[in-house]
Formats: sequence, structure tokens, C-alpha cells
Amino acid sequence: MKEKCTKYESLFTFGNKKELEEHIKNCPDCQAEQEKMEKVSSLLQEVKPYYIQKRKDSFSRMKVACVLGLGLFVGVLLGHFAQYVMPTTAYNTSSYDTTTSSVNEYGIPVDSYGLITVN
Repeated sequence: MKEKCTKYESLFTFGNKKELEEHIKNCPDCQAEQEKMEKVSSLLQEVKPYYIQKRKDSFSRMKVACVLGLGLFVGVLLGHFAQYVMPTTAYNTSSYDTTTSSVNEYGIPVDSYGLITVN
């Protein structure tokens, strides 16, 4: 019984192309192995466009998910900031303190609205 040749893998991995081709011409076991490799390579080339398109689609979905997640995060953060950090009384009520100093106290002529009058 003849042993199977095991040189194909080492020549394919570590040898050069010329040595591999010379060995394949003389060895039927390695010829069969080369045919299997060519079939696998052709199948991979056939599937490659579908794989690339699927990666592009998943990358697009990932970008949309990141933008939506960032928008949600910023919305929650701004909501929290507006509710707890910003003083709400400054926007809801407007009051004028009449006890503070006015322009009239400095001797500048003003009208009834508190605006400076020019003669």
C-alpha cells in the first residue's frame, strides 16, 4: 500500500511557486489536493461580493444605531440638565426690585419710565 504524499502543505506554505508546480506535475496526490484548493478558491471568489455587501449593510446599520444612541443620550442629558441644574425661577418669573439704586439717585434726569432724558 502506497503512502499519501504530505509535501503539498509545506510547499504551498513555505516553498515558492515554481517548486510547487514542479512537484504537482509529478505527484498525483498533490494534484488532487491542488484541484480541491482551486475549487475552494473559486467558491470563495463567487461568494465574496455577497459578503462585502453584507458587511456594508451591517456597517450602515451600525452607524444609524450609533447616531440614534447618541441622540438619545444627549436628549436625556439635556433633559436632566434643564430639570435639575438650570434655575427655573429665572425664566418663569420676572420681578423688578424697586429698592435698588436708580439713575435718578445719581442726579441724571430721567422720565417717568426711568429712561434718560435729553434736552
